[in-house]
Formats: sequence, structure tokens, C-alpha cells
Amino acid sequence: IFDFLRCFAGFNFISFTNASSRQTNQCASFKAKGDEKSEERRMAVSRPVQRGCFCLLICTLIYLIVSWTSSSRFSTMRMQRLADDVPVRPPRKPVLIYAATKFFKMDVTSERFLSKCSSKDWCSVSEDSRDLTRADAVLFHNADFDMSYKGKVYQKRNPDIPYVLWSLESPANDVFRPQNNFINWTMTYRRAADVWYPYGRIERRKESITVDYEQIWSSKNQSLPPSTLLFSNCFAVNGRTIMITRLEDLGLKVDKWGKCGRVPPKCDGVELQGDKCVVDLIKPYKFYLAFENSNCVDYVTEKFYETLRSRYAVPVVLNRKIYEDLGIPSSAFLALNDYASTTDAVKEINRIASDKRGYLEYHKWRETYEVIPEHNDVTGFCDLCRKLASRSQLSPKDRMASRKSYKSVQDWHFNDMCDNSFSFN
Repeated sequence: IFDFLRCFAGFNFISFTNASSRQTNQCASFKAKGDEKSEERRMAVSRPVQRGCFCLLICTLIYLIVSWTSSSRFSTMRMQRLADDVPVRPPRKPVLIYAATKFFKMDVTSERFLSKCSSKDWCSVSEDSRDLTRADAVLFHNADFDMSYKGKVYQKRNPDIPYVLWSLESPANDVFRPQNNFINWTMTYRRAADVWYPYGRIERRKESITVDYEQIWSSKNQSLPPSTLLFSNCFAVNGRTIMITRLEDLGLKVDKWGKCGRVPPKCDGVELQGDKCVVDLIKPYKFYLAFENSNCVDYVTEKFYETLRSRYAVPVVLNRKIYEDLGIPSSAFLALNDYASTTDAVKEINRIASDKRGYLEYHKWRETYEVIPEHNDVTGFCDLCRKLASRSQLSPKDRMASRKSYKSVQDWHFNDMCDNSFSFN
């Protein structure tokens, strides 16, 4: 870029300086000592300079485009991360979110969902129906949505207030219930959602850290089977239970916990995935079978992130691409579809489990990356608060221009999002 600027400056100087000053003010790059040649000679010099500068400009633009493209593979996540460094200015009026539904029949409160938000002093959630008319957004949790809510809120609807559909379930297990053109914003685990609400994420550290690999290895109980899992849904559309049985038949020893295995000590249930009892249960194992209940775009739940963050085990997944598309380091996990057969996969897992150096290679990523848990100041409700605060500062004309609705939010959620054939094949 600097070479281009120097060249461009030199070209402009040669091309546009007047005859009386050209001997004293020539660009250093193209200086011609004592040059008193004709104007034709000067223009002959300037033309190749112009062509050279033009070529340099094209090369510079190509370099910038390639660099931007390669560094933007996961730009959505990095844009979200900017919120950590550039706090939103508090709005003139506090932001209020009206929760029109429960969350799996549980209360939706500021204490639960905004506790990690830097915006919690000026953003809140209310379940009081009297707040409907003054709310900045109306929130619906999809699993708790039914058509009766349309009668409660639609008749009082302000077209300037976005209706937000919130869901953390995969499309293979959850039909989006609202009718066409009812929802304005989506808040889901998908990066394409209006508000990104993942179960966790992995970010590059600002500075590398020292990892105690000996501590990781010593935390593993060599007398236990190499792998384990905790799950309560014994039927899954992607056939993960079939795959687990197949791996066991081929020689992989697995300790299964939860409703589909042995009952763990007070650790079963999604609400307890990050609890100390689960950490204590899983950490002695080297591998965790982090098979989701469906193979869908961006659908990676807390079982994967907590395995990395708090349990210090290596996740084994079904499909590598889903995880790498989220910017997760390829060396942080094993994927069954890396292998020609499940037999090869079992052999490799057992080999790594008995190889200290080989196993610890799957923890090297910890030096340069960190796991961010689900509740943080960047995504989910915290991001919803920021977006609403920014929107409140727009002019009425700009707010009207920014309005949108989903003609079919079910199509957006479902179409071409899942491939659950792997385990069966």
C-alpha cells in the first residue's frame, strides 16, 4: 500500500507540475538530475509511471480482497466479538424486552439472562403484560409458543416494535410455530440469525498461555474406559445411539451415563451440564462422545463446549465440517467422518488413548484459543439489548426503512439445514 502511495504521488508530481518547478520538486523515485529535455520526453517518462502505478494499484486491490476473504472466514463471530471492546453508548431511554412466553415453562428474567451483560443497567426483561405497549421488542420462545399468543399481542401490535423468535433447538427436532409474516427477528444458534445465540464459541487468545499438560494427563484415570458420554435422549433422528452401539461392538469401551445409561450422581439434565458434578464425572475420561441429536448447520451444544472448557477431555463428533465452519480448531476434536470406516475410527481412538504424547497434541490448541461459555456479554440477550439500543437511536424514517419480517420463518429454519444420514450409513 505504501509503495502504491509513493508511486502515485510521484506520478502526480511528474504529470502535473509546471515547467518552472520541475527541476527543484521532482519525485525522488523518478528524479532525473539536470533533466531539461522537452515536454515530450517528460510525458514519455510519465506514461510508463502511470502504467506501473495502475498495475500496482490492481495488485494491491487483489491482495486486500484475498486477505480480507481469508481472514473473514468466520467474520460473523469476530464482528460479535467487537462488542467486548466497543461498548454501546447507553440509550436515552432504558431498553425493555417483553417476554410473551416462558422458557420451557420457566420464567424469563433479567437475573437469569442478563446477569453477564454490560447492558444490564439499562436493559431489562419483563413478563408483565402491562409492559407490552411500551416494550422495545416482544420475545417468543418457540417451544412455548402457541397460537393463543397471537390473540394476546397481535391486536395491540406496533409495527415499529420487532417480534423476536428465540430457539436453541435444531430444525430436526423443533418446528417453528409462528405463522407467516409474524416474526421480524430471529435469535438462534445459527450465525445467520438476526441475534446470534450459540451454546458457546471458541476465540483466539490475545496472548498465548502456558498449558500444564502434565496436569491434564494426570487427571485421566488410566483404569477407566477411554470414552464416555452423558445423554438423556435415547432416540435421535441422526441415529447416534446406533452409532454408539456400533463403536462398542467394534471394540471401543464406553461408560454411558444418564437416562440412556447408568444414573449419575445428581448430574443428569441439560441445566446441569456445566455443574461441578458433571466436571468431576467426565474429567477422568480421555474422550467424550459429543454426538448431537441431529447433524445441522451450526448446531453445536454445550456438551461439546463444556467438554473442552471445563472437563479437559477430547470431544468425538460425527461430522467435522459443522465444527470447523464455526471456527473451532481442527486439532481440538476427533470426527468419525475423517476415517474410511468406523473400524478405523475405533482403532485410532484406542491408539491415541494409550499414547500420552499423541493424546496431549489434542490439547495444544489451549495455548492460543479459549472457550467462551453460552452466557457472555457478546451474544444472546446481551447482543439483543445492544441491537435494540442502537435501533432506538435511529430516526423514525430509518427505523421504518429497517423493518422486515419472515415470510416463512419455518422455511428459514428448516430448509437444507440438516443431513442426518451419516450414522445410518
